Parts: sequence; structure tokens; C-alpha cells
Amino acid sequence: MKKGTLAEMLKGFGSIEEVAGGFEITSLQSLRVWAMVALVMLHKVFVLPWQGKKKKRLLDDLDSLKNLTVTISRDKLDRPKEGGCFLNEKDLDFFEKNGYLPPFQVISKSEAEQLRGELLDEFSCDFHGKNYMSEKVKDIAERHDQWSIEVAGLYQALRIKSLRALFRRPQITERLASLLGGEVMCWRSQMFHKFPGARGTIWHQNATFRETGKYAKLQPSQKMDPAVIQLNAWVALTDCTEKNGCLRILPGSMGDARMDYLYGYVQDNQIFYLSLLPFSISHLYALLKIALYGTIFVKSTLLFRTAVELLGEDYFDKFKVVDLHMKAGECLIFSSLNMHASYPNTSNDDSRFSVVARCTPNHVRVAPSGVDVYSTAEGLVEYKLPDVPNFQVYGTDSYGYNKVMDD
Repeated sequence: MKKGTLAEMLKGFGSIEEVAGGFEITSLQSLRVWAMVALVMLHKVFVLPWQGKKKKRLLDDLDSLKNLTVTISRDKLDRPKEGGCFLNEKDLDFFEKNGYLPPFQVISKSEAEQLRGELLDEFSCDFHGKNYMSEKVKDIAERHDQWSIEVAGLYQALRIKSLRALFRRPQITERLASLLGGEVMCWRSQMFHKFPGARGTIWHQNATFRETGKYAKLQPSQKMDPAVIQLNAWVALTDCTEKNGCLRILPGSMGDARMDYLYGYVQDNQIFYLSLLPFSISHLYALLKIALYGTIFVKSTLLFRTAVELLGEDYFDKFKVVDLHMKAGECLIFSSLNMHASYPNTSNDDSRFSVVARCTPNHVRVAPSGVDVYSTAEGLVEYKLPDVPNFQVYGTDSYGYNKVMDD
């Protein structure tokens, strides 16, 4: 077993107990955690021994997700032989093997600085009162001093023309079209501002973006490889280094979707899942404190750590960590199913700022608005999904499955 792989991945991350100790809960919330601890322990002793078939089904399902392939159709797009930013055979082979494309320049450093300033100005005035998340989620986040640009900035490209223009640059869109076909839309835009002292984002993967909700946000209408249901166009608006929290990736890990599967499975089978794991009472308390009251990024720590306990460290043996040092104005395109993370920001005065367009083919149905759930400091709360359009980044929409912005 390669002892160094997991250790390398966990550079900058604390234990479950350290993560759970990083936020406070009320006495009433603590009582609820202890009640869940008792339920899991009782389940482990009295119920789990009778659930052999359920355990076998889980292991069989996981086994079926070990060796997925990624095949990019070479005839999806009529690529010109010369010119433009369309991918050639070598590029496509690289993506099929690694699940990402090496960073490339999209805008100049000065253009990146200008856009960053515009977006921070927008956030400073609360995006002029336009919030795409529910007021319930915003109220809770503000009460706990957690209303950040990561949440407030969701979908804001719909109203910020300069951000849409960035994501429609041919350097990005022609590469996306080479991978996804001739009709590509952005279904969600986001912003990430990692301040000095900000914690890292733990390793995760995502195919259909169920996240902490009740169902997948992306629902393909055609058979397709899970790795290309959605691709990220992640643009650095500042230089990204190890010290200020650059991205990290496990090339090729989109061929193993077991961890993505467990993210959804845990939410539907929490007590059963936790009872499968070895634990002490204090460790279980920390796990359940995070499960019940951790925000979405904190909760990812629980999912990753427990998945490692279930799958074993050799899950990572065949992969090698790549740190992605990027310059302001560069873009990284990668599959969301490719495991990725970021370092904590250990610098004194150097913030990392980036924006991302989450893109998918137009034949993928984006889940309609409705009631969903969201992880907050006060637990999971129901909220209404925003009824927002997508915006086209390449080609035109011939399917009509989704609302597409007319701009």
C-alpha cells in the first residue's frame, strides 16, 4: 500500500474531531446529537447483524462503479482542421485519461483584476438586493456570520454581463464544445474568495449535483458517461499558489465514482451507513455533530473521511496528486467527477479569487424549481430552489428541455 498518497491528499486538513471542534452548537443541538449517537449504537448492536443483504447490495453497487470509462465522441462536433481553440486528438486523449485540460490563458492579468474588483463591489452592495438563494437560507447564514460570496454569488452571471462574456470566450467555449458537443449551456455560476486563514476544501467529486438536496440537479436525457454530465470552467482572477489555496486534482479519478455514490447514499441511509464504521463514542459524536450542523463544505469532510474508512486507503493507490498553480486570467476545465480539493490559505495577506461556470449539454435536464434542503448552521432547512434560466455558451438550444436566457 502506498502510504504517502492519502497523507499527501490530507495536507492542511485536520481530523474529524478537529473539524467538529471548529464550530459551536447549542445545548439543545448537542442533545439531539447525543440522541443520534444512541440510535447509531443501538442500530449497530441490534439491527446491523440482520442487514447482511443490505450491506451486500451496497458493496455490489460500489463494486460496479470502480472502472468507468470516458470516451469523447470524435464526431460530436465539426471541428475545423486549423484555427480556433477546438481540441485535437492529442487533447481529447489527454482528457479521456486525466479528466481535465491543463490551464490555459483566457484574459490578461489586468482584465482579471478589473473583473475581480467589479465582483467584489457587487458583493459589497449585496448584489443590489438580488439573491438567488432563499431568504430563509440567507437569514440563517447572516445570523451565524456565514453569508459569503460563495453563497450570495450563486447564479449572479445571469445579471452580470461581464461574467457571462468571460464564460463565452472562445478559448473556453470551443474547448467545452469539443468535449460536450455543439450545444452547451451554463446551468450555474459561482464565485470563490479564499481569504488568508480560510480552511481548505476537502476532496470531493460530483456527477449530477445532488449535493445535500433530495435529488440530482442534472438529469441526462441521453446515455452519457458520468464524467461528462457536467464540466467546470474554473477561471483564476488572482494568482493561485499552494500558500493561498490553489486547486488540487487526482487525474483519472473520474473513472471511479464510488465516493460520489456514497455522498447520496449517506443522506438516505445515515444511521445504517455510520453503523458500518468502526468508531468510539467521541468519534461518533464528532461525526454526527458535523452531519447535523455542519455547512455544506464542512459536511464534505465527514463524507470524505468516512468513505476512506469504508473503501480503504488503497482506493487512492493508482492516483497521483497534482497541484494546479495558476496565473490570474488562466482557466482550468475539468470533470466534476474528477476528485478535486484545495489547500487552506496559509498566507498572511494573499487572497485567492476565482469564478466558475458549471456547464452541461443542452440535452441534460436541469432540475426544475421546487422544494429542496440545504445544510446550514441550524441544521438542514427546506428552501425553494431558484427558478432561474440557464445561459447558452456555445451553439443554440434545439431540445427545449430547459429555460434558456434570451440575451
